[in-house]
Amino acid sequence: MSPSSPWTLFLARPGRERQHVIRDRHGEPRLLFGEDDGTRINDRLARYLVESLNAGIYPEDPNPDEGWFLDSPGDHDEQDPAVLICDPDFETRLEILGTGNLKQDQALGRRVTALINTYFLQEDSSHSSVSSSSSRTERETSKSRL
Repeated sequence: MSPSSPWTLFLARPGRERQHVIRDRHGEPRLLFGEDDGTRINDRLARYLVESLNAGIYPEDPNPDEGWFLDSPGDHDEQDPAVLICDPDFETRLEILGTGNLKQDQALGRRVTALINTYFLQEDSSHSSVSSSSSRTERETSKSRL
């Protein structure tokens, strides 16, 4: 990653309370991954998000009615001002830390949600193509494209 990248990833020490923090160009934390066991999606997804944010990708959400969703900060008065992004089972969550500009925070939340759904669609298609019975030559050809 180049030093001029606007988004930076900080990985916490592996363990039960593993977290990932993505900071903006000013070094301010913007995205905070909630706890999980560190083996499900955090490492790869966090890197994918950083690379996509740095590349300026604004995808259309391929799955707007399912998958990850935004939880508005107005729903819970006791919560810190932030936008939560949760998976349907609440196993993993991301938090867009509030900047004081709710519209910008929500826009970032929608963008990250679209990136997450895109990531999972890509992962699903790559796993299904690898698990399908294809010839060795086809697998080697597809690997060379990656």
